Amino acid sequence: MSLTGKLVSDQVLIIDYLAVSEKERGHGLGKHFVDYLRQKAAAEGYQKLIIEAESGETLDNRRRINFWQSCGFLLTEYVHHYIWVPETYRAMYLPLIADSRKRTGEELFVYINTFHRLSFRGSGKEES
Repeated sequence: MSLTGKLVSDQVLIIDYLAVSEKERGHGLGKHFVDYLRQKAAAEGYQKLIIEAESGETLDNRRRINFWQSCGFLLTEYVHHYIWVPETYRAMYLPLIADSRKRTGEELFVYINTFHRLSFRGSGKEES
């Protein structure tokens, strides 16, 4: 299962949530699904995929980050603090076009926060 959001004008696809049932993990389903999303986004002209990962130092969080890195995502250094949840997050991204410019977490959280604002508050636009 996945929940994604398109920021059409920014050419960004955000993967807000991705889950594989616990009993089905370890068979490559998550990687196949991420590859499907990557191919679909690239075919639709998006420039990058973005996710946010919990950054607290726990084994589960490290496993999640390792999963995303094994799918080609790059981890940023910036740690983001939301005011409404105690967990901290770091942005990760997967470039879909040849682009040598490294992205910062602060830059990526602008997209993530825009996605959240459009998703949870509504905007009347088709971008969420």
